[in-house]
Amino acid sequence: MSRRVIEHIVEQHAEDAAFLWLQRDRAADAPDQYLKNLSRLDDRLEAHIDGLRVSDEWGWQVAERAFDQYKEPGETFVAAVLAFESLSENRIGYVLNLAEASPDLFRATVSALGWVEPYRIQEWVRSLLGDPRPIRRLLGLAACSVRRIDPAMRLSELLNDTPAVRARALRLAGEVGRVDLLSDIKAALNDPHETCRFWAAWSCVLLGDRHEALEILQRHASVDGIGWKGVQLLLRAAEHQSAVQWLLSLRGDRSKERLIAAGSGILGDPIFVPWLTTRMRDPKLARLAGESFETITGMSIEREGMHIKSPADVDFENAAPADYFAREEDLVWPDVRKIREWWRRNQTDFSQGRRYLQGKPLEAASLAEIFANGTLRQRRCAALDLALSAPDAPLANSSARSLKRLAPAGSDSTVVL
Repeated sequence: MSRRVIEHIVEQHAEDAAFLWLQRDRAADAPDQYLKNLSRLDDRLEAHIDGLRVSDEWGWQVAERAFDQYKEPGETFVAAVLAFESLSENRIGYVLNLAEASPDLFRATVSALGWVEPYRIQEWVRSLLGDPRPIRRLLGLAACSVRRIDPAMRLSELLNDTPAVRARALRLAGEVGRVDLLSDIKAALNDPHETCRFWAAWSCVLLGDRHEALEILQRHASVDGIGWKGVQLLLRAAEHQSAVQWLLSLRGDRSKERLIAAGSGILGDPIFVPWLTTRMRDPKLARLAGESFETITGMSIEREGMHIKSPADVDFENAAPADYFAREEDLVWPDVRKIREWWRRNQTDFSQGRRYLQGKPLEAASLAEIFANGTLRQRRCAALDLALSAPDAPLANSSARSLKRLAPAGSDSTVVL
């Protein structure tokens, strides 16, 4: 086989790996993707990365060239995986110096740290957490987050770092179940920086201390990005009737209707069904309202044929505004007439004042079933509910890579810091 043919094959591995990472990134929040779909994507992605690995120096050069040329998230992920696996300070430094300048590239680098086998990154994570540069400490914390690694004593030290690092440390404390740090986290509810106050409240709720923290999350409900993350916990952790009344109180404010449409699915109370079916006629709310209806009732709009073709007169650029709610472009358009008829026939199976998940009263068994067999989006939601019932347990990363390959003999499969 000629050198040119081999070079083309290696370049194809790099190109396909970058593309598949983008597909994986999208699939992780898709309403119709399951863990088995993600596993298939991971196997394909790993095969192309392995093609670059076996090409050794040549594989790195191709990945480096693509990263340098395009500076896109997919190429960043591929280059970062190879760099961290090589343990080369020059390669890792090269990738980090470029990736740290862009939030999208930074996120792809974090994803790479979640992909590489644990024994290969243990020393690097420790090094990042102790780096004099705040951006590197932030990367180290993000790596711990995606792995659900507890940095032990180092985490308590980072709670007194710069605001950005401090906020990430506060978030990680909740993600890994550090109830022993609860007093420090509660103190941060009065932090001078808003983002730190938010993540302190978020972690307090996960760790079981909820009164003042829930009030803070409620005040942040409309803040782009972080606000919706807080609402997802707020509606699950607050007393049910109080949460229902709060969400109902937002009616009449058009700017809050997407929050109500998404939040009603979290609360799972059939009291919201009439409002949801009415909003299914609004192109900006229809698909989101349909998804929440499915979440409450367990009825699949697509499987039951209760959907319509995409409306011809819809301005798709503005039909689903860019905001902090779940993506909805992959959701079907509900047929309001058929759905209302279904609800008339089945509403006696549901009681207002109860929380339902996929048509069943929300209980530990139904949550476990959803986490095991639901879509990736449903698994993420179930993980939050399960974490709220076990404050000292880590919040499960519902879309983490399953590491099937074995580490070399004598190496550990976990990261110990």
